[in-house]
Amino acid sequence: MNAKIKIIGLAICTAALVFFSQGCDTYIVDRNPYYYDSGGGYSPVTPPRPTNVRSVTGDRRVYLYWTPVSFSGFDGYAIYRGASPTGYYDYIGSTYSASFTDVGLTNGITYYYAVATYDIYGNESELSRDIVHDTPRPEGHSYYLWASEYYYYDGGFDFSRAGVVPWDHPSCDVFFGHDDLGYYLCAANNYTDIMDYGPAVNLHAIDVAPEYGWSATADVDAIVGHIYVIWTADNHFAALHIRDISGDRMVFDWAYQTAQGNPELRPSRAIIERRENRPITRGLRLASQGE
Repeated sequence: MNAKIKIIGLAICTAALVFFSQGCDTYIVDRNPYYYDSGGGYSPVTPPRPTNVRSVTGDRRVYLYWTPVSFSGFDGYAIYRGASPTGYYDYIGSTYSASFTDVGLTNGITYYYAVATYDIYGNESELSRDIVHDTPRPEGHSYYLWASEYYYYDGGFDFSRAGVVPWDHPSCDVFFGHDDLGYYLCAANNYTDIMDYGPAVNLHAIDVAPEYGWSATADVDAIVGHIYVIWTADNHFAALHIRDISGDRMVFDWAYQTAQGNPELRPSRAIIERRENRPITRGLRLASQGE
């Protein structure tokens, strides 16, 4: 397929986040070229548009999925990417399957996506109506933490630097430990929250932080195969997936959203307000052992 750009406009729409609303989805395609809007004008035989488009956040990449489309003369899907819900959408690739991976992206930048189908005669559908945006974030695999009770310098993790730090270091977000109750993960300060999201195959099992379920005691049992969500003191979100625990060593994968206040791994505003107004009443599990 030839290179092309689509311009998405909402000139008639009043809702700021309405995406390709009926009656106002205007775009220009430089393949042909022709002008089309939903109110009239030249319209070729239009294949059905894709539906249920969704994205999964990756490290410098975004994974796109949608419901497969089947019709006579089907020849593939065209993928478009933009920098905002409206404006220019660039053609970035095509695929025969109902999935696409956009690679080589910049972590912390939000990208917007739309998908169209096309047939063997060169006809292309209208763009998908789903509001799909994603912000890639860094991730790491097979990192080690050691029980803080026995390995002071190797028990804590700083997501912003992707590095191991002492459990009581100012930049520590979470630390791993092993006490009489078993293995655990603990928030490193009174402004960091943690929750056990439950069993998961990998980091992609979670894309947005849940609104509820944060540990009231700031610590959770460390369980192999579980994924954990961390809400850091400086309002960033991270995910940690435990791959193995052996002796006093934990092996884990992690993901960290560098964009502060970003939709990926971000609770609702109501939860943020609750957090800012709560009293500081919790003590660290490791520190309380010496009391």
